[in-house]
Amino acid sequence: MLYGLINSNGIEAVKSKEMLTLKEMQDLVGIQGETAFIEAVYRQFTDQTIVLICDDEFLLKGYKPSCRTRTGLVLHGQVLALALSTTEPDFCLLTERQFQIVKAELKVI
Repeated sequence: MLYGLINSNGIEAVKSKEMLTLKEMQDLVGIQGETAFIEAVYRQFTDQTIVLICDDEFLLKGYKPSCRTRTGLVLHGQVLALALSTTEPDFCLLTERQFQIVKAELKVI
């Protein structure tokens, strides 16, 4: 299992044995030393269980654009790709197949 880490340098698959904690997600999408409020972005992929996580205040913090979804939505800063759990009301890690969908359908800016 893995999660996707997206920024202007590309899309990276990061293997993980456990789901990220809220603090880890905030640290990954935020500016070091600042608290990030995460925002989940839904329904941007052909697989509707894939979710993008970004800093809710990315525009206020002046993050540069990093990616565009197939629907035309532009996200800024570092973004995480995760999935929705089918057994719990929470996020979970991506499968390899889901990660390949992210790579195919997301355009790095």
